[in-house]
Amino acid sequence: MGMQHLKGELVLLITAIIWGFAFVFQSTAADLIGAFTFNAFRFLLGALSILPLLRFNRHGMDIKKCIRSGILLGIMIFLGSTTQQIGIAYTTSGKAGFISSLYMIFVPILGFILFRHKTNKNVVIALILALFGLYLINGGSFVFEMSDLIIILSAVFFALHIIFVDRFAKDVNSVMLSFVQYLTGGIIALILALIFDDMQLNMIIKSMPSVLYTGILSTGVAYTLQIIGQKNTEPAIASLILSLESVVSVIGGYLLLNETLTLIEMIGCIFMFIGVMIAQRRDKNARSSD
Repeated sequence: MGMQHLKGELVLLITAIIWGFAFVFQSTAADLIGAFTFNAFRFLLGALSILPLLRFNRHGMDIKKCIRSGILLGIMIFLGSTTQQIGIAYTTSGKAGFISSLYMIFVPILGFILFRHKTNKNVVIALILALFGLYLINGGSFVFEMSDLIIILSAVFFALHIIFVDRFAKDVNSVMLSFVQYLTGGIIALILALIFDDMQLNMIIKSMPSVLYTGILSTGVAYTLQIIGQKNTEPAIASLILSLESVVSVIGGYLLLNETLTLIEMIGCIFMFIGVMIAQRRDKNARSSD
């Protein structure tokens, strides 16, 4: 393994830890403010937090390409984060974390559908294990709560975000690309918040710790680290490392919110995690079509 690959994977590991604890703060904020309001503050704060970095990082500054790619990525993270935030309001942070980790399985599936990236039988096995895990997490039933279905939808958008980052982030300025995607997501969320959310100042103030963590660390730092880390890491390996956020979300929920899972739910989480890992195993005969 080259040093650049190792650095990229370490960067993605830090990203997974930050995102895992973010579920705790998202759960807390969901009790106080609407999803659009939360994401508006989160993404706009994320954009502001990395703006000073543009002064020191000018490499690959193709403004037009950064804007085009950043707007697409911004729409993806807005859709993913908003559906996730709506769903997390009605479940635990740990459960939301594991259901969200389905995006790791959706990465190779959507990569094949959209760009004909070669996949293998591991994806089928992983999908079966993940579905069984979901069945157990849901108390032995495939009749899901609407919140769970919404979080599954968010996993699709996050998978698309990973795929598009891989295609667009390698030859542009990472910081500028991040800034444009946050600004895009924040503006969309702000417009919808002004239309649909009941924006109460006292509730916004109470949610500030969650907004600051997710805005600066989870958004400004972690999404930028994701783009930097993915530059030197294959998409499947990147998604495997990022899947550790599901484990961290359970740990965070237990330590900070006193959340617990039943034995059946824990077994379901284990099946889902095994499925996610199997989905990312390399097939010696499978190579990207790019």
